[in-house]
Amino acid sequence: MSSQKFPRKKYETPLHPWKESRIKSERELIKKYGLKNHKEVWKAKTYLGKHREQARELLAKVGGSNPQVKKESDQLLLHLTRIGILPMGSSLDDVLALDTETVLSRRLQTLVYLKGFSSTPYQARQLISHGHVAVKGKKITVPGYMVGKDEEGQINYTIRSPLNEISHPARPKAEMYKSEMPVVPPKEKPLEKPLEKPIEKPIEKPIEKPIEKPGPEAPKLEPAPQPAPVQPVPAQTTPQPPVETKLEPSSGEKPQEKPAEKPKEHKKKEKKEEGS
Repeated sequence: MSSQKFPRKKYETPLHPWKESRIKSERELIKKYGLKNHKEVWKAKTYLGKHREQARELLAKVGGSNPQVKKESDQLLLHLTRIGILPMGSSLDDVLALDTETVLSRRLQTLVYLKGFSSTPYQARQLISHGHVAVKGKKITVPGYMVGKDEEGQINYTIRSPLNEISHPARPKAEMYKSEMPVVPPKEKPLEKPLEKPIEKPIEKPIEKPIEKPGPEAPKLEPAPQPAPVQPVPAQTTPQPPVETKLEPSSGEKPQEKPAEKPKEHKKKEKKEEGS
């Protein structure tokens, strides 16, 4: 027997902890029903697994004469009918066809949202844990409380809750019964960015020359007459005096000697001599 201080674990962990397909499916359930973590999904799976295991054992013993088999099968079907998981007149084969969402849909958190007492499943969890929700006039603070079929119509706010006022801002604007939980759309893959086109340089077009219209013909120019070549003028020579040719005496005649000229004496020297 377990004590209140150390309660028995109410869920079984999966055999393979890192299976990608299982983790993805559990995350979708967490977002859809506003659950806290994966443990709450494992609790629902464990709860459902125990009833399905019991149904398989009873189906194997149905052909026998043991009256206990019928008694246990009736008790199982009655229990699931009271909770609202199965409709009236179901059989053991219907128990084996159940899935995890049928159990999660009977939680108090889910029904508070479906009844219109909150705008989202996460707000419904907050209202329950803060003590604003009552079932049959009794305050319940457990979001995973399994609501029976007879209790479903008696969910309301507590007497002392300020949410009883219609003008309270935390109340949803339009209270209406939501028949289905919101479907979580699958995540869309981000669109790949288009490849950036290289910047093309503008092609330079050749400059077209304007077409010249044919005008009047220009007069033909005749070549200018070239001047006659300049002839060099001979330089004028100055007439030179005739050179006197000295006749050399013949071999028999002697040349006449010129008389020697006396040296001129300066007059000053003569004056000095006279004064002395």
